Amino acid sequence: MTKFIRSCGFALCFGGALTILINVVISPFMPANQDGAVVMLTDVYLLRQSASGVAALLLLAGSIGLHLAQRPASGWLGTIAFLFSFVGGCALFAVEFVDVFVLRAVAQIAPETVGPLDKSPLMNVGFASAASLFALGWILLSITVWKTKILPRRAAQATLAGLFLIPILQGTLGLVGAIVANLVFGGGLIGLGWALTKTPTREESL
Repeated sequence: MTKFIRSCGFALCFGGALTILINVVISPFMPANQDGAVVMLTDVYLLRQSASGVAALLLLAGSIGLHLAQRPASGWLGTIAFLFSFVGGCALFAVEFVDVFVLRAVAQIAPETVGPLDKSPLMNVGFASAASLFALGWILLSITVWKTKILPRRAAQATLAGLFLIPILQGTLGLVGAIVANLVFGGGLIGLGWALTKTPTREESL
């Protein structure tokens, strides 16, 4: 079990690093003020959404490791946090999968349908729900880390702060704000992941 938890820690480290790479290096090259279908046909869109799908899978593994490492001390809050983070991560991966394998194909075959799809209430609710569940899950996981004190609280603080900063700074400062917020969030994830690779589980410390 310990080896599995530490493997999840490495996955979380890579997921945090990939989150930073996506938002700091790749996203600035995304075409601005372009039609949605045109953007979806670009190589940078394919690269970004593919990398986002991989990051979602890595963070899924990370959430499993965090839950297992804290399970004896986290109680019902830890279970709820894990469920939200896991379901949210699965939903987020599904969104990235659709972006890469469905919407890109739609843009290639029938680009005129991309605009109406973007305005579809059902699709917008689905995408918003995935992002909301993911964020809520990691907010609760960060709070769980803070309460149990098994893993570094500063890493939990950075993760929590990043989640709140992303919508705030992106809304006020645009791309620069998104870069700064994701640096904080990704750094927190890396800190939690690295601690998982080094810190023994509670059972080992007894």
